[in-house]
Amino acid sequence: MKQVGRYEVVERLGEGSMAEVYKAYDPKIDRSLALKVLREEWCTNKEYVRRFLREARAAGNFSHRNIVTVYDVGQLEDRPYIVIELLTGMSLAEVMDSGEPLPLDQILSLGMQLADALSYAHKHGVVHRDIKPSNIMLLSDGSTIKITDFGIARIDDPSAEDQTVVGTVLGTPQYMSPEQVKGKPVDERSDLFSVGVVLYQLCTGQKPFEGDSIATLLYKITEENPPQVSSLRPDVPPGVRHIINKLLAKAPEERFQSGEELHQALKHEAQILSEGASDPERRRYVPIKVKWTVLMAGFVAAIMAVSIFFIDAKQSETLERYAMDAGSSMARFIASETAVPLLSEDWVAIEIFVKDAAQGQSFDYLTILDHEDIVRGSSDDSLIGTSFELPQEAELQDEHNGIRTSVVGQAGRAAILDFEAPVLFQQRRVGTVHLGVTQSAMRDVIDTTRLLLIALGMATVMAVAIVSYVLGRLLSRPLRLLRTSIAQVAEGNFNCRIPGERRDDLGEVISAFNKMAVALDGRSRKQGSEDA
Repeated sequence: MKQVGRYEVVERLGEGSMAEVYKAYDPKIDRSLALKVLREEWCTNKEYVRRFLREARAAGNFSHRNIVTVYDVGQLEDRPYIVIELLTGMSLAEVMDSGEPLPLDQILSLGMQLADALSYAHKHGVVHRDIKPSNIMLLSDGSTIKITDFGIARIDDPSAEDQTVVGTVLGTPQYMSPEQVKGKPVDERSDLFSVGVVLYQLCTGQKPFEGDSIATLLYKITEENPPQVSSLRPDVPPGVRHIINKLLAKAPEERFQSGEELHQALKHEAQILSEGASDPERRRYVPIKVKWTVLMAGFVAAIMAVSIFFIDAKQSETLERYAMDAGSSMARFIASETAVPLLSEDWVAIEIFVKDAAQGQSFDYLTILDHEDIVRGSSDDSLIGTSFELPQEAELQDEHNGIRTSVVGQAGRAAILDFEAPVLFQQRRVGTVHLGVTQSAMRDVIDTTRLLLIALGMATVMAVAIVSYVLGRLLSRPLRLLRTSIAQVAEGNFNCRIPGERRDDLGEVISAFNKMAVALDGRSRKQGSEDA
């Protein structure tokens, strides 16, 4: 194909499902253009010919900086063609396929341009019905978009012959509104639903509705809500998330009612974003979910720390007292049992007693001295017959009822409690018992209990933090909705409502706001009718 009418074909740019696109040159006005020619296989179908030419009818009279301009329409050997402005840049589909996420301020700017363009088209009685990334061109300046392909647009013209059943259900499934999926009549709010899908995808990098089959996909569009934007991209502000959620509402009456309303909402969020970037101190605040989490977790952590400290101290004191009492009782018993052998100097009996006692292994060592402090029986045979003295580093711990308790340190090992009990016969000292009980078992118990208490404390703090965060999120969401809605009222949009019912104090506040919005909306409409 070298020539189409007066247009010289330069090169083939690509093709879509219905048309082939060429770069062309108009020598009459010395301008390069884009030429869309209906694919040959569709030319025999009068319905598709009408649909193709409908783009020229739909956009031919448009003059908007965000809508592609249509210059001419004609036919070449029964193949209709449309001449439109030549755009340089990439479609939003190509931009998203590149994997580079757009900054939020640019997304808001693109959204405002989309809202502006659709508002213009809707006021001219045209519903696009196929808003999707591949039909939105981001020009080479990186900031301006143009909506293309009004080929399945519906024109509000009751006399039009091409309003067929085929035209009512056409569109790209993943971007279609619930009413479009069901084959119901559509209006500008259907286009706004598609804008919501595009904004969701720009913000998160994912489509809100996907399925393994067309049936699954259409069911999700009509019956299921998409994953929350916050779960996929937490840095998206609450106001922007609210706008996207409102655009994706299943019922048309719950969405923005016009592109102008959407433009105002996006403009408000762009201003907030701009103010936050230029004055970080002004926008700096602690979210209530974070504040509750930190305060509650800190409060519980402090209580748990104090409780663990006192429990640990009390347990250590109790176990030490128990060890002291048990050791003293055992030393006293051994002293009473060895009094007669010591008095009669029956050293064999003493040694036999010590060996029998050592078999129980309830102590670290046992040493029995005579009245001259000579070892006569010991769990360490090498000490028998030697003079016994406590190590110099032994520190007196307690002295009660004649029992002296000292702490004997050991390098690299737990300290030993040495219980020194006098062996008396008729109030006369005939010997001495030294019983050594290691503190390792007691320290193991103390350490294990301490670790368990710390683990319990951490688990409790974590549980409280999680519960506080969840409760904070449940509270912050309606507050964000309320803040966004108040901001919209401040901008003069009295059509906003906060959906859902709550049976609590917040529910009363939300109900009061909705009543206020209804009243203001009624007054605004009444004032408008009086002015008219």
